[in-house]
Amino acid sequence: MSTHDAFFTLPDSLVSFILSKMPIKDAVKSSILSKRWRFLYTQMPQLTFTPHDIFGPTCSSRYPLIRPSVEQIISNILVLHSGNLEAFHLHGTRFDFINRREFSHDSVCKWVRYASWCNVKHLTLFDCNTHDALKEMLPPALFSCTHLVTLRLRNYFLTSFPINFVGFPHLITCELSDVQLTDGFLVSLISLCPLLQKLEAIGHAGLDNAVIFSSTIEHLYIESVKSLSVNCPKLKILSGYRIQNLSLNGVRFYELSFAISNVEMHCGGTLRKLTMCFSQGQRNNPGVISASRFLHIMGNFQCLKTLVIHMSNPFEREPDMDVYLFNLLHKLPNLQELSISGLFVQELARDPIPVCLTPPHLYLKKVRVGICGFDLDNKEVAVISCLLQSMPSLELLEIQLPDVYDDDDGQIFIDDGQCLKLLKDILYMRRASLLARIVVLD
Repeated sequence: MSTHDAFFTLPDSLVSFILSKMPIKDAVKSSILSKRWRFLYTQMPQLTFTPHDIFGPTCSSRYPLIRPSVEQIISNILVLHSGNLEAFHLHGTRFDFINRREFSHDSVCKWVRYASWCNVKHLTLFDCNTHDALKEMLPPALFSCTHLVTLRLRNYFLTSFPINFVGFPHLITCELSDVQLTDGFLVSLISLCPLLQKLEAIGHAGLDNAVIFSSTIEHLYIESVKSLSVNCPKLKILSGYRIQNLSLNGVRFYELSFAISNVEMHCGGTLRKLTMCFSQGQRNNPGVISASRFLHIMGNFQCLKTLVIHMSNPFEREPDMDVYLFNLLHKLPNLQELSISGLFVQELARDPIPVCLTPPHLYLKKVRVGICGFDLDNKEVAVISCLLQSMPSLELLEIQLPDVYDDDDGQIFIDDGQCLKLLKDILYMRRASLLARIVVLD
């Protein structure tokens, strides 16, 4: 049997599933292949609509006749649809200079109502218009989609529930992008989703003092919050941005909150991996943290296994007060992986540098050092030497050399002389671990 014949003998359900993975315009075109294929596109279990898929990338809502045509085409496809509808995805097209909505609110309400009748499980409503004045309330029929497993929304107001709303008993993933929320509404939404495992609230959500309490949430992505209190015993990953005051399962981050970009948890609720970025351009930054305060707060994370620090904004140094940043390794006795980049190496070099730490760090296995600039002095080289001699279990030391740009033509070049000197210095360094591999990346 030829490949062509084998494909045409596939059952209708499998062919419809394959068609659902294609752009809607191409799926509809398949109706001309034969009588059998004439209405197979009406049985697709997944429907995804964007104006680009229907009219091509050159057409958009800037033309007054396009939007009614797009809405009529979508309505006709839904009227003809006769199979099971598991997923309905509606994506707008981003044109920031257009002060109008991609689809009319009445049309979206009608389409979501049909999806609700079909017991849709995966629903996406992306309105790419970024103007707050044009944001609409969600279609009322959305709250009748009680079989939802995945819900993705962008650019809507979500501030109240209908009186008869009973929740989303099967919802596992909820992704909200630039959706206007209130603190109380977020609490209510989580309480009405007993199986929720992944929650995302990014963009300008309008949250002030968010409280997230859930026994099921494992992945949390949230940003632009003044105060965030999380009590989720099953939490595995927290990704945050522009958070001023963070409390996670009873652990407070204080001034470090604004620098937190990623947190990974152990199954028992303790910290496993912490990623921080000290950046000058961060919004809502309450101020530059001092070195002593940084060390004091890091002492709360003794169970930490992996630490990643990128620094482009140096610590404050209190006058007449000696701060020994190498004590960071003593405060994290269980640390196994360390990655430092930006100005953090220079911050370590500002303190007296020992030949090796006393006592040595017994568990560190992987260390990554990102060098900021080739103007290395002996102190910064001594920092690398101290790390090599203080880690008897070290397996890998990775040194990332910086890119240097020529101001004249923008080409990247590496100073071979400085690079060879650094490599020579590293080769002559003593090592506490005979198994340690040193990798230098340019």
